[in-house]
Amino acid sequence: MSGLHWHAYAYNGRELPPDKDRRDPDCPVPPLDIAHWLLKPARLLAATYPAPDTDQSAYGWLRTELDAFPRGPRDLPPTAQLAHARDCLNRSTDVVWGYWSATGLYISRALITCPRTDTPCPHGATGTPHQHSTSTPRAAPDSAKNTGAALVHLPTT
Repeated sequence: MSGLHWHAYAYNGRELPPDKDRRDPDCPVPPLDIAHWLLKPARLLAATYPAPDTDQSAYGWLRTELDAFPRGPRDLPPTAQLAHARDCLNRSTDVVWGYWSATGLYISRALITCPRTDTPCPHGATGTPHQHSTSTPRAAPDSAKNTGAALVHLPTT
């Protein structure tokens, strides 16, 4: 896809992967550096959406994912999380979520702007917006350890 767009990445696991796995570009787990999502295996790629999000397809993907994997009852309310996502999408910036779901899974969802200054589009520079898969759980490697941390803490407003 030419021009600015987002790649949507999805990961589900029983535990937050250890940092050594998150630093490895070939390991199919959420990276430590947001931009490194673009270096991760293509099987983590869920979809590609054009920017700006005029048809709200990127926002719709996030909303669907949050509905499928809701946060715990004492966590950030979905309305706040989605409002923050809408603001990021309106500014054509990254949206990155990492949280523990109500069922105890570690959920990571990311919309990563592409291309980046230092990284060309890893999935081709031409094409049309497309869905790669839908809400398919991604399992954590057996070596993953639970540190209790999240990728990104969203502001609570």
